[in-house]
Amino acid sequence: MKTIFLTIAMMLLGVIGAFGKGTDIGGIQWTLTHANGREVTSALAYFEIERGGQKFTGSTGCNRMFGQVDVRGQRIDFSNIGSTKKMCKLPAGSVSENVFLNAMEKANRFVQNGNALNVFDRNGRTILRFKRLVKLPPEPPAPVNLEEKKWVLESIKDRKTFAPIKGVFVSFDARKNGVGGNSGCNVFGGEYSAVGSRILIKDVVSTMRACVEDGRMDTERDFFDGLRSANRYEISNNRLFLYCGRNLLLTLRGEAKS
Repeated sequence: MKTIFLTIAMMLLGVIGAFGKGTDIGGIQWTLTHANGREVTSALAYFEIERGGQKFTGSTGCNRMFGQVDVRGQRIDFSNIGSTKKMCKLPAGSVSENVFLNAMEKANRFVQNGNALNVFDRNGRTILRFKRLVKLPPEPPAPVNLEEKKWVLESIKDRKTFAPIKGVFVSFDARKNGVGGNSGCNVFGGEYSAVGSRILIKDVVSTMRACVEDGRMDTERDFFDGLRSANRYEISNNRLFLYCGRNLLLTLRGEAKS
């Protein structure tokens, strides 16, 4: 009999302990979704309790707010609530600061269900509802397309250009299947096609100006040879790499098209 009573007592203690143990809602940004039954869609008002602490911070949707909080089990009490005094025109879907702050002062109990947090007053009425702000990892930058940039020559094969020669670039026009640019000496144009990582640049023709200064003609010859010989390309870290098979021919840096 004693064993049975002991077992029941332990079970009761476990149940009491389960109800007495509150969910840790600290360290989470809780964004306001409802106040006094009114839906909030602007997603500007929120509060956050210091993890394991007794203070909270947040926003009324206009002003920063702060104060003390006491969380015991499912009980919650916000006190000494203060805020900055900036005048704001709240966007549509907001509630007034007074509505939000008054409800915070009346908070007595809460229930967390997953990413939702409901706050009740002493009479058991739901006065505030929040949702947990789930911070998503930053989206990777969108891949750069061949046609988006003006590609400025950085190096030929595995060597740098003789001196940074201004104006050596190539651009691609998908609508015309055309390629054009400047060799640093002459203007040129041609045609191209690209499927997947494969590329073909052909019929490259240019003006016939002779530029003997600064090794420009040597750069022009190697630049045109690289364009005509390329059969594969890669774009990485804002750079265009043109290859013939595994052999790197040209490296070009992406700049905004003017």
